[in-house]
Amino acid sequence: MKILFFGDSITHSGRNLLDPADLGTGYVRIAAGKLRLLYPDKQLEFVNRGVGGDRTAELLARVQEDVVAEQPDIVVLLAGINDVWCRFSLGQEVTPDEFRDHYEKIVAAIKSTGAKLFVIEPFALKMGDKQRFRPFLNTFNEIIRDIAAREAEAFVPMDEIFNGLTVDIDPSQFTTDGVHPTHRGCRYIADCLIKALKKYIA
Repeated sequence: MKILFFGDSITHSGRNLLDPADLGTGYVRIAAGKLRLLYPDKQLEFVNRGVGGDRTAELLARVQEDVVAEQPDIVVLLAGINDVWCRFSLGQEVTPDEFRDHYEKIVAAIKSTGAKLFVIEPFALKMGDKQRFRPFLNTFNEIIRDIAAREAEAFVPMDEIFNGLTVDIDPSQFTTDGVHPTHRGCRYIADCLIKALKKYIA
């Protein structure tokens, strides 16, 4: 069973782009390690195809090469935060219609392989200037939830989960800057994902 992770820097997490087998140091590596321990008799192969800085436009441009060509059994998709971030870092606006179009086409390409799709919700926590992301991220996450409800085997609501946790816990426990997760944050993502994946692997 091949499980492929597709996304931006949160998925990338320092992986060596010259080594197709490298999983990086983040939630992908943690999830792979835990799943191997949980299912030692399963033939599990893990592929990380995260690229830092990618928006949905860039993911769409490489989905054929990085996902469809791999013919995975399961795809984990975590994307969308850079479509918000580019508004502030580059002065480039991604409209809700553009976002929906990109995301739907990415999902359609993934589903064309016959793979089961697991969608992780992009997140932003209340740290520094990331609070200004909130109204735009809310809009994009509504679109993601709508598409995931129709197309995905499971939806992992990490924005809701993290923002619930940080009502009583300092957000810096889970993220370095409001977006990129700490090791503890990566463990949370991995654990929430594994709960969704278990019945499909077992």
